Amino acid sequence: MKFGVGVDYCLKALIMLAERYPGAPPQRVEEIAAAQAIPENYLRRLLIELKRGGLVASQKGPSGGYLLARHPAKITMLDVVQIIEGDYAPVECLEETGNSPCSRGETCAMRGVWCEVRDSVTAILQRTTLQALAERRRTALHFQI
Repeated sequence: MKFGVGVDYCLKALIMLAERYPGAPPQRVEEIAAAQAIPENYLRRLLIELKRGGLVASQKGPSGGYLLARHPAKITMLDVVQIIEGDYAPVECLEETGNSPCSRGETCAMRGVWCEVRDSVTAILQRTTLQALAERRRTALHFQI
């Protein structure tokens, strides 16, 4: 299973906000979209979802925009994936709401492996914070100069 482009766009926008945390003014959607090459209308919808999920806050007015709702070390990639796509399941039979055609359940030879894959991916996403991603980006930019 691939993560959708919405997760990618959200992470790009959130990393941008994390790099400016805590003292920067709110970022306008237009600025984020232009800087990250994200379609503006799609980004607006994604930011609304992230706001509902408690990851970003918005401020209205001429100097308004979006900013992180909490410290970047307290926001994980898993938080973003769950808000945008729900729980990660590499195969349909592991989805909580899935209508799997497989009736074997626990007797399936592959189920245990798929559970390990799910758990490993979930653990990586859970331990990877926006702060860590922003640091990686900063380090990568320094090496390119």
